Amino acid sequence: MSEIPPQTLAWVEREVGWVRDIQPMPEASHTNHRLVIATSGEAGLEVVMRRYTDAERLGTDPWYTPTHEELALRTLEPVDLPVPRLVCVDLDPTECDVPTLVLTYLPGSSPRRPDTLDAFVRQLAEPLPAIHGAILADGLPAYEPYFVSDGLVAGDLRPPDWAVDPSVWERAFEAAAADPPASQARFIHRDYHQGNTLWDGHELSGIIDWTTGCIGPVGIDLAQMRVNLAWELDLETVDAFLDAWRSLTPRDDYHPYWDLLDAVDWLGDGEPNEPVPDGGLERYETFVGRTLAELG
Repeated sequence: MSEIPPQTLAWVEREVGWVRDIQPMPEASHTNHRLVIATSGEAGLEVVMRRYTDAERLGTDPWYTPTHEELALRTLEPVDLPVPRLVCVDLDPTECDVPTLVLTYLPGSSPRRPDTLDAFVRQLAEPLPAIHGAILADGLPAYEPYFVSDGLVAGDLRPPDWAVDPSVWERAFEAAAADPPASQARFIHRDYHQGNTLWDGHELSGIIDWTTGCIGPVGIDLAQMRVNLAWELDLETVDAFLDAWRSLTPRDDYHPYWDLLDAVDWLGDGEPNEPVPDGGLERYETFVGRTLAELG
């Protein structure tokens, strides 16, 4: 479904203006197009048309719900951060072929391996206090692990075939099944990691993909970032990110339980991301083993 159907294109032109250029964006669970819309300005208005085209997931996967993404973005409207802003929506849909959001386009590219570690992790950590301080919108979903949404419990999970030490994973599943530590419910991104950020050179320019925004523990945003940093980079960056976040907030909501739960959940949600970075599997398992030791 790479092309925008005529009725959907007609809708955005009625709502916003004449579309003078359309560029498909990389494939994902949503079908995204970058549009340039004619305005009084010479450059035109750049937006992203974000369409929920995965019919199998739509209506069955609670983390693929267009109304939840709209609520997350409305929660962020008063927050001073480089996040997409809603332009118009058709979620029922009544005009478009599938539920559709039109968002402001954020320029930037994927993060590169940092030249300066401290500056990189600080910029990743700096948006979190504002995100977690956002006023909660009515109707936002509550956090739960992906494997729970799939009808599983931690005891249903099994060590991956690539595990060097399967006992690490068995102990992790057991620990993840325990009662979670007390935590204050806040607005969280839920999928906050470097892959969902945009950069202009070495400067953070955007935070994207708010489909999973929800009410949950701050520790999950920390954990998701730390698991992904371990996967792509190294454990030094993992620790530096936590140190940077701690330097920015007076309240320490970190608990190793959330790191462990998210690492287990990442496994339970399917095979690790492809392509596998060099040493990624080993760092992933080391991260889990280290977190188990910290949990005690």
